[in-house]
This record gives sequence, C-alpha cells and structure tokens, in this order.
Amino acid sequence: MVKKSVSDKQKASDRIGEVRCLNCFYRYKVPPGADRFVCPECGWEWRVSWVNPELAKVRGPMWDKMRF
Repeated sequence: MVKKSVSDKQKASDRIGEVRCLNCFYRYKVPPGADRFVCPECGWEWRVSWVNPELAKVRGPMWDKMRF
C-alpha cells in the first residue's frame, strides 16, 4: 500500500462536504442539510442524502424535473 503524502491528505480534506455532478463531473459544495441540488454547470437536479453532518452523497437524479 502506498502512503499518502501530506498534500494528498490536504486535498482530500478540502473536498469534505463537496459532491460531484454525475452528469458533467463538476464538483461543488452542497448547502448543509439540503436534500437536493441543481448543478450550476449542466442544470441537472440531484437527490442528496447525508452520511453524517459533513458528508453528502448523491443518490440519483430527479427524473421528473429532467427535460430531454
């Protein structure tokens, strides 16, 4: 197993609270406690759950809001 450097650990801790859009892969912070978010890059709306107060997880798209 490769040990992580201090800079790798810092990068990982900077991403706590951020999620990645599963459509365009843009990364940004979700407001604490939000149950959905709209990606500012592509406009897709996603459902979010919270593993703990700092860690959000994307659960899936809001299909009823999508327009193809």
